[in-house]
Amino acid sequence: MVAPSLAVFLGLIAVPIVVVGLVSLSSWTGFDIVDVTWLGLENYRTIAGDEIFWRALRNTLLFTGLTTLFLNVIGFGVALLISTRVRGTGLLRGVIFLPALLPSVLVGLMWQRVLDAFGFVNQILQWLGVADQPVFFLGEERFVLWAIIGVTVWQFAGYDMILYYAGLQGVDRSMLEAAALDGARTPATVFRVIIPSMWHIVGVVALLNIIGGLKIFDVVFVMTRGGPNRSSEVLATYMFEQGFRFSIMGVASAVAVVIVVLAVIASVARFRLAKRV
Repeated sequence: MVAPSLAVFLGLIAVPIVVVGLVSLSSWTGFDIVDVTWLGLENYRTIAGDEIFWRALRNTLLFTGLTTLFLNVIGFGVALLISTRVRGTGLLRGVIFLPALLPSVLVGLMWQRVLDAFGFVNQILQWLGVADQPVFFLGEERFVLWAIIGVTVWQFAGYDMILYYAGLQGVDRSMLEAAALDGARTPATVFRVIIPSMWHIVGVVALLNIIGGLKIFDVVFVMTRGGPNRSSEVLATYMFEQGFRFSIMGVASAVAVVIVVLAVIASVARFRLAKRV
């Protein structure tokens, strides 16, 4: 009974991770399986001495932290709103969840045009008189990462909303009624009754957001390819460049191992925190 699941786990998760770990300890171009030279930890020393790697790591951690914060706040807030069942919330739920159904490549291409110097956003800003000249959201270092963060939040806020909305259905209604009878206002009810009752849901959603942020690739690659001047470079785009542009599979695999280690650390931290709460 367990064999099919075990086979899938070994074939699609465990074995590939072990292979990537072994490749990270070698020099390999990715073509001839016989042409492999074992280097030990040399690839890890290489990325540790590469300034671009550290910039990609900083961008990845910043992106992950901010998107996790914004996605949880917006997703939870909208879930609370639609749980009131006020007229129009059904339409709001559909509108916010729709972007989560779109392929990330399509989202990146679409927002690349929207944020273009002559795109919709710049036209609105100039029409309102906010900006006299076009704002290069994807061409200036100070804007580009924030633009990608905004696009990611726009796309996946609906996903978090659905998870939180499902979690709200499990909150004990008697506790809400007791809080109302005690005269608790909405903020007090949210922070002292609803969130503590959903703490395990919050942990799961946050962990999903963190893992998704650590491996972000498609939107960044489509919109900026890590530019300008590496200001939107993330670990996955750096890994792609090393592996498929320069054919340095050992270094690319070392970066992949770093991503996996960060995800494992986040998972362990989440489960330990869940046990204490």
